[in-house]
Amino acid sequence: MTVLYQKSVLDMIKEFRRNWHTLCNSERTTVCGADSMLLALQLSMAEKNKQHSGEFSVSLSDLLLTWKYLLHEKLNLPVENMEMIDHYEDIRKTYDDFLKNSNMLDLIDVYQKCRILTSNCEKNDKISPEISSEKKAGRKTHP
Repeated sequence: MTVLYQKSVLDMIKEFRRNWHTLCNSERTTVCGADSMLLALQLSMAEKNKQHSGEFSVSLSDLLLTWKYLLHEKLNLPVENMEMIDHYEDIRKTYDDFLKNSNMLDLIDVYQKCRILTSNCEKNDKISPEISSEKKAGRKTHP
């Protein structure tokens, strides 16, 4: 089953590499891994804290809480009953502006852009949280 997902991810990456120019504003776009995403979020939070409280710092618990909320929000997962820190909207705008001004995409942006590409190519939902009935039955699907 893992091999099926790896093939889907590889197909998504190939499609992105072929058609990146239609989705990115610049030919020099950098893709951020999870560690860079977390660092960008930390810097965004520190900047907002500096404006609101005068201190350029962020507690680890606030960072992780915001990280969890950001991931859920960007992936369109349920965020009800999740704790959200003060000034989240400002932090999110600062985070998005930071990525845009740095000519960067985070992993979720790449995933969403690849879903657009694959849906345009009638390969919709190559990567999904559910296993298709054909994969459950052990049948191979051919594009």
